[in-house]
Amino acid sequence: MHKLPPLNALRVFEAVSRHGGVRAAAGELCVTPPAVSHQIANLEDWLGAALFVRRGRSLVLTETGQDYLKEIRPSLEAIGRATTVASQRKARETLTLAAPPTLTAKWLMPRLGGFMAAHPTYDLRLIDRMTFDPEEPGIDLAIEYRYEPDPDLVSLQILPDEVVALSTAAYAEANGLRSPADLRGLTLIETERRLTSWKTILADYPWAAQQRFLYVSYSLHAFEAAAQGLGVAIGNRANVAELIAEGRLRVPFAFDEATVPPMPRYYLSTVPHKARLERVRAFRDWMQDHLAGADQG
Repeated sequence: MHKLPPLNALRVFEAVSRHGGVRAAAGELCVTPPAVSHQIANLEDWLGAALFVRRGRSLVLTETGQDYLKEIRPSLEAIGRATTVASQRKARETLTLAAPPTLTAKWLMPRLGGFMAAHPTYDLRLIDRMTFDPEEPGIDLAIEYRYEPDPDLVSLQILPDEVVALSTAAYAEANGLRSPADLRGLTLIETERRLTSWKTILADYPWAAQQRFLYVSYSLHAFEAAAQGLGVAIGNRANVAELIAEGRLRVPFAFDEATVPPMPRYYLSTVPHKARLERVRAFRDWMQDHLAGADQG
């Protein structure tokens, strides 16, 4: 690593070069003129070269001083910007929430305005995660999709996985969709990361093994594929409520509860030591109040 001169001397040098004199630089830096002169002398001794020459009442950079300033000024400006960013971060807290992307886009995002209005002092960072790794640094809370809460986490159940079949109205009418049996021979849109899938729902139908599938990574893609008339998808009713209300998708038939396997649920979870953080408690309390209001509505 290169040797660094006294950093305060660099700051003084830049100010003197900009103002062309000691007194004005001293006023900007809130120090005395002798202190400024002392810092310049120390830097010149450290470098072994003169940085200024006096012309009348002004100090003018030498050729060495000009070259030196050209090299160090971008670094000083970068330090200034970084310091501003760091001080701003210190003034505001950021709550980082991980969640499955479809749930974030279709269920959480339309509700976040309530939290942001109630807690304007917090910044919010949303990141996509299908699962929650308690060892991953930087995550305050996560919405998990699982069968049971992790006993080592502090968890709040927020949604069941009410799974429904989804297609366009035209697709359902053209193919006479009134029950799962009517899916035979049609394209099934499967979200590969779902714990409840077409293959589990249709386990009692021998023909399902020969069915044509369109596989996608996220339910967002499955919903769009179904809305384009490419086949029949499944998804959580809460995630797709907006698309149903808009008429882009419909639920062509209901599943027989006896044939549907046990469903996972969505949990809002955090590690115990973060559960005590004020920003985490604020979001958890807001979520509980929102869910209670939704139940009453």
